[in-house]
Amino acid sequence: MKITIIIPTCSSGRIPLLLQTVKSIQAGFYKNVHPVIVADGNLHIQEVAKEKLHNVTVILNKERRDWIFSTNRVLKEFDSDYYVYASDDLIFPVDCLASAIEEMENKFPDGFGVVDLGKKERGTFGLFGHKFKEHFPDSQVFCPDYVHYSGDAELYQAAKKMEKYTYSPNRESQVKHFRMNDETRILARRSRSKDHEIRAEREKMGYLWGIDFNLVTR
Repeated sequence: MKITIIIPTCSSGRIPLLLQTVKSIQAGFYKNVHPVIVADGNLHIQEVAKEKLHNVTVILNKERRDWIFSTNRVLKEFDSDYYVYASDDLIFPVDCLASAIEEMENKFPDGFGVVDLGKKERGTFGLFGHKFKEHFPDSQVFCPDYVHYSGDAELYQAAKKMEKYTYSPNRESQVKHFRMNDETRILARRSRSKDHEIRAEREKMGYLWGIDFNLVTR
């Protein structure tokens, strides 16, 4: 069973972390993995990743579109048994993906569910199956109302409401997240207030992406 791992990235300053992220994935026990890097508006990242990483696909957003668009783009364009939504500042322990697949097969053998890969229960990084992806219109698992923030939180809420959420019992197998106050985070923060306003509006309207497919921005 193939896992496609989605890694949007926008800043050249993150290239060392990006390389570590991909290499940690490839060093893991679970080998049928396909990292897909989205060079989000940055041709230099695309060129470096192609030169220094093997057995990965690198695609380019000619203009920066941020995390939600980039992740949904990969979900739409790449067919896979399973998907992991990630970021460019993670380290995957060697048993992380194998443990997540085992939990998926135990709890949701048809792949219709989300296995949290983070150390806290909030769905920031996770694994889900093809059937789960197909539940969403045009494979947009993350609500296109958002730019960067809140999409993962809303997915977490919907998955829990559908009783399609779980996490690996072995928390030490979860990804390690490096929170850096760098250019990438500064760029993301520009969308935070707007995304939080949209989330408040969606909650006011009673919308929950995955339970329904209502948007407030269209």
